[in-house]
Amino acid sequence: MTPEKQTYAAAGVDIDKADRFVDRLKKIARRKEHEAMWQAAGGYAAVYPSYSGNGIAVTTDGVGTKLLVAHKLKKFDTIGIDLVAMCANDLICVGATPNIFLDYFAVGKLDDTADAIMAGIVAGCDQTGMLLVGGETAEMPGVYEHGHFDLAGFAVGQVRQEELLTGSEIAPGQKLIGVASSGIHSNGLSLARKVLPDNDETYLALLTPTELYVKAVMEILDKHRSSVKGIAHITGGGWTNLFRLNSEVGFVIDNALPVPAILTAISEHVNEEEMYKTFNMGMGLALIIEGASEPIIEIFEKHKMKAQTVGHVNERAKTLSISNLTISG
Repeated sequence: MTPEKQTYAAAGVDIDKADRFVDRLKKIARRKEHEAMWQAAGGYAAVYPSYSGNGIAVTTDGVGTKLLVAHKLKKFDTIGIDLVAMCANDLICVGATPNIFLDYFAVGKLDDTADAIMAGIVAGCDQTGMLLVGGETAEMPGVYEHGHFDLAGFAVGQVRQEELLTGSEIAPGQKLIGVASSGIHSNGLSLARKVLPDNDETYLALLTPTELYVKAVMEILDKHRSSVKGIAHITGGGWTNLFRLNSEVGFVIDNALPVPAILTAISEHVNEEEMYKTFNMGMGLALIIEGASEPIIEIFEKHKMKAQTVGHVNERAKTLSISNLTISG
């Protein structure tokens, strides 16, 4: 008998329930003053008008149960990079330049683990051009025991109103450029840990830090801003993150990037649609562009990243076509 394929919900993470919670939260928090906010594509960052056409972009994130992977291996020098990447990679999706970073680190008892984590955060900030300007360290015995801890990051950037990526210019016929991931990044770890072998080799592969796309994208926006119509950071929700950019179009991916070995191993236990709705499947970032793709791909390659044209935009609203698979939003 063929083993039953696993799902993210069965691993304890229900994305649909989380989306419903966010919808309820938006209704509860909504105030008239929210009308002043600039509407950026994808909800990757909130953008508040500052002065003379400048906006402040803010976002926050964590690294999920990747913390448990680090704890198992007692290797803590890379998850700080993940933390920065999860925030900074979101800021660039609205066209913002990341500037400053703050962290929240909660632990049962402080030890040398904190130094390794903070070193990773500083390294991530250096790689994105951000400054670590503050944060909060909380010792919470009774909440976090046996060396466990939690991390959250907060990033702030700036964007001019005329350079804000809103998704409104995305249209059928435009190209979709995919940029390779470094591995699983920082999403889907609960499902991955449920289906993969429990050994150091597997966990080392899971611990590969999230790719930082900031400097390459900043150069692209500086040189080819008019060509870029949308950017999607492929995080929780997998390739359906593309739907966040514009609900009136669909996407065809017919020249996908190679799938990392760790994700191929997971796919032996998870059905195909669930894989594309949970993991990055080798594409950590996607750009929707109009015009020539070569100059943009060349910049990614200059920054030692693999990028290629993976597909295009079509008129089938909230539909993603991948070979013989179709996913609807």
